[in-house]
Amino acid sequence: MIRIVSRAHLAALEQVIKSAHAHIEDVQDTAAEAASCHTHSVQRLSVALAAARAEADRHQADAGIVRELLEHTEDQLADARATVAEQAEQIKALQADLAAMAGAVVLLRYGRLVSVHPDEATAKRRAQSLGASSDGWCTPTPTEPVAESPWRICSLNDWVVRDGASEAGAA
Repeated sequence: MIRIVSRAHLAALEQVIKSAHAHIEDVQDTAAEAASCHTHSVQRLSVALAAARAEADRHQADAGIVRELLEHTEDQLADARATVAEQAEQIKALQADLAAMAGAVVLLRYGRLVSVHPDEATAKRRAQSLGASSDGWCTPTPTEPVAESPWRICSLNDWVVRDGASEAGAA
């Protein structure tokens, strides 16, 4: 089958072909531009992803350091609590000792310390075991110097304060 095509029809077909080629070029240019945009977007997203991963790694490292510091701080806190508990027990023991010593007295012989006792009766028994008489030996006159009294009993608090004051005056 042979078909005869006129010049006008041939020109119209060539025009359609040129238009189709132009449309193909436009579509290819648009596709290339879209591919380029997508490529740039992928590149930007890849760079952002790499930066986010690097930052996440830094945060993970920082979190590890913070965990170690927290564990160390918790250990220090536990040690401090144990120390505080131990010191509280020591304070209680010292308070009990202080309460027990509140009525304590000292036994003196010519102003020198012989012994410390929880009460006056115990101090008198000790003095008698060392040769003191059992009647009236512990009643010093206020004007009598301590060093001239063969046996004397006085409050531990009074003796410590008086003894400390005499040492301070001697210095």
